Amino acid sequence: MDLKQRLINYEGSMEYQKTRGYYKQGKFWMYKDTEGYDTIGYGHLVLNSEREKFKAGITPMDADLLLAWDIDRTKKDVQSLGLKLPKDWEDFMIIMVFQLGLAGTKKFRKMIAALEKQDWKEAINQAKDSLWYRQTPNRLNDMIKELKNK
Repeated sequence: MDLKQRLINYEGSMEYQKTRGYYKQGKFWMYKDTEGYDTIGYGHLVLNSEREKFKAGITPMDADLLLAWDIDRTKKDVQSLGLKLPKDWEDFMIIMVFQLGLAGTKKFRKMIAALEKQDWKEAINQAKDSLWYRQTPNRLNDMIKELKNK
C-alpha cells in the first residue's frame, strides 16, 4: 500500500469519518483529534490562520490536495533530520512526523541514534518504548509490520 493510502487509513478514511460525523453533506468538517487539536480531512492539523478557511468544510478533492501538501511538507521535515534511510524506514518516519510533528519526533533521540547506525531492531524498540506506542499501538504495530528492514 502506498504512503498516501496508509495515511488515509491511519488518519480516518472518508467511510470512517462518516461514522463519526466528520464527513457529511459531501464535505469533511473540522473535528478535535485525540489531543484536542482542530483537524480536518485526513489528519490535517488546522492552524489558527486556517480556521476561518475551513469553517464551511472542505470537499474530498480539497482533502486530497491538502494531504498531498502535508506529505510533501512532512518529507522535507524528515530530510531535515539528515538520516540516510531505505524507503521503508523513510515512509515510517514520514508517518511518524505526520502524526507527532518534527519537534515531537526529535524527542526520540535514542531511536534517531539507532537509525543513524542502521540498527533497525533498536529503532523499533525505542519507538515501542514511548507514550506514542501506548496511545496508538495498532498504528505503530502496523507500521512495523510494513518494514522490510527489521
